[in-house]
Amino acid sequence: MSEEDWKGNIDSRKMSRRRFIKGTTAAGVALTLVGIDPNSGTFKAAFAKGASKPEKWFLSVCPYCGVGCGVEVGVASGKVVAVKGMKDHPVNKGRLCILGKNLVDILYTNDRALYPMTRRGERFNRIGWNEATDRVANQLKQTIDRYGPNSVAMYISASEYNEEYYIYNKFVKGCLGTNNLESSARLCWASGVVGLVKAFGADAPPCAYDDVEKADLFFMTGYNVYSSKPVFFRRIIKAKYRNNTKLIVVDPRNTNTADFADRHLRIKPGTDVILHNTLANILIQEKLINEREARQLTENYDAFKQHVKKFTAAMASEATGLSVTEIVETARDIGRAKAGLFLWGQGLNQSNIGTRKVTSLLNIVFITGNIGKPGAGPMAITGQTGAMGLREVGGLPHLLPGFRKVTDDKARDEIAKIWGVDPNRMDSANGKTLPAILEGIDKGQIKALWIIHSNPAATFPDSNWVRKVLSKTEFLVVQDCYHPTETSKYAHLILPGAQWSEKAGILTNSERGLNLVEQAVMPPGEAKPDLEIVMDVAKKMGFSQQFPYNNTEEIFEEYKRCCQGRPCDISGITYNRLRIDKGIQWPVPALDHQGTKRRFLDKKFPKGKLRLNLHEHQEAAEVPDKNYPILLMTGLVFGQYHSRTRTSKVPALNRAVSEAFAEINPSDARKYRLWDGEMVKVSSKRGTVTVRAKVTDSVMAGTVFLPYHFAYLAGKDKAINSLTNRAFDEFSQQPEYKACAVKIERT
Repeated sequence: MSEEDWKGNIDSRKMSRRRFIKGTTAAGVALTLVGIDPNSGTFKAAFAKGASKPEKWFLSVCPYCGVGCGVEVGVASGKVVAVKGMKDHPVNKGRLCILGKNLVDILYTNDRALYPMTRRGERFNRIGWNEATDRVANQLKQTIDRYGPNSVAMYISASEYNEEYYIYNKFVKGCLGTNNLESSARLCWASGVVGLVKAFGADAPPCAYDDVEKADLFFMTGYNVYSSKPVFFRRIIKAKYRNNTKLIVVDPRNTNTADFADRHLRIKPGTDVILHNTLANILIQEKLINEREARQLTENYDAFKQHVKKFTAAMASEATGLSVTEIVETARDIGRAKAGLFLWGQGLNQSNIGTRKVTSLLNIVFITGNIGKPGAGPMAITGQTGAMGLREVGGLPHLLPGFRKVTDDKARDEIAKIWGVDPNRMDSANGKTLPAILEGIDKGQIKALWIIHSNPAATFPDSNWVRKVLSKTEFLVVQDCYHPTETSKYAHLILPGAQWSEKAGILTNSERGLNLVEQAVMPPGEAKPDLEIVMDVAKKMGFSQQFPYNNTEEIFEEYKRCCQGRPCDISGITYNRLRIDKGIQWPVPALDHQGTKRRFLDKKFPKGKLRLNLHEHQEAAEVPDKNYPILLMTGLVFGQYHSRTRTSKVPALNRAVSEAFAEINPSDARKYRLWDGEMVKVSSKRGTVTVRAKVTDSVMAGTVFLPYHFAYLAGKDKAINSLTNRAFDEFSQQPEYKACAVKIERT
């Protein structure tokens, strides 16, 4: 092939969004590209095909990302027939993205789990609820009696409601006596949360979405907001054009988000800590910060100043691939900003040094004083709708409700009193994270695993290994609203749970805003709300007194007692109040309290002062070599979500992205003689996938990008996580999804 052939293969596709966007300053054009009509202000209601007119509308929240868009659910004849954005909701003001607009299509599919089933060989046979819950209760009791409480574990979704997390927490930690309660948040935001804790001294999301309109700088790193949070991105772009807010994007890929940037810093993958330390050094050396204020805010400013001295622009240029000018001008833009918002995503978190990347970014936030004032601060929006609530309720192996720690004797006593259990029954050691749970099964230490609305056979790295581990589990319960999933095929028992619109509860979004989700319809078949299933098992194990509730509102009222006087105090929240005050942000310590839009306006931080973390660069756990010469980065794409368990049901979303693909740089395509559109094999030391080649300069030479949404149900050779590496951040135990070594071949 000639050089001209290859250029033609690419350039015919390159009337880029960037060139189109740069050719106009019209915010409307930019917003249209995000899939939202800028003139309408809201989507009209989206109806199911052939649906009747809704008889009644119910309050809800979109079940996908952590932005927390308000949704109204239209019901006719006992079925959901329409959805629309909630016009008076402060988060989305009636707008919905393509995922929210198509919510009706996820409900009435032919793979809904409708009744309990037990495995008989390779088949699953229907059984009754009484037999199913008897079996779970008896198996858990026998396992604990024989091997101890820490031989069992529960793995839950980070897309559930606060009341559900509370019941799971109470059952596992208070009744079973183990802290082995883990969540899918481990895969998405663990490093971000640990970074906040290391820097602030506590899990402390400080900002409000309203800060977007008050900022004069957006610094966005490892975060394709266009594709992952379209409604929130619309707000950013609207503010950018109306207020002339500068947007700096740091990303190795040329993403949809980067196309809108005033400056796109296309760094070499994994060099974020070097960039952050260098920006901090330039800010200090060029006196672009108030050193007196930096010393007042932080506990170790002088040590940090000394640490970053060696990170010069010239050194960083060589390491990151950026020019000296790009680096210096970026530091000056940050220093000149009166109020800067610093946003990050999975590009930082999903790394073997994710916590270091996050804390090195927070160092910049702190020394520039971008904390405790409108328009400024670190803003991290979770990938799952319930991930913030999960943390405050304590749905992780080291936490109890109200951000208490399981290792704290006083905390266990306080919670045991509310739960009505003996504090001596509660374990004083941290439970196992998901990597440790799977390793524990592999080593014979974990005997029973109960998975609720999560799909680790698709989402955990090195999925061929995960499938082998799940097949070894002595007792595996999978509770889900769909069957089959990549994980449910390994279950001994399948329990049909309810999903969005079929159960009630409260969700806390990423700005600490609480929202009520009303149950709009009954679950199909014999499916039940998930907390009812868990409470049925608990009662059969002898814990009826601990679960006396008649509805989710009673559960919430008990949970509120756990939060009194805590950072997440919600004493002033009731179900009825949330029907009016949508999205009110904690802390809300009294009924007449209006909520807390921004935290730390008084500069009083959890540990007195902020901590500047001193870190060096560290390579990925696996780097390219002569046998596997390409660096694989995985990530999300517009119109799909996580392992596609829901989004694969939606025709409109499958039209947007119907199959897995590999973005390959033209120089690599030339080197390996690959054509745009042909099928190629991508292989690592752990597995191989066959996907369609997408030859594009969106990725750097020597790298390839694959969307992580596709797993075994898309085809036995389509499981993207069969390639990824079981390497984990030492502080957060979050997996490394953004770097492993692969090779690419023609099929």
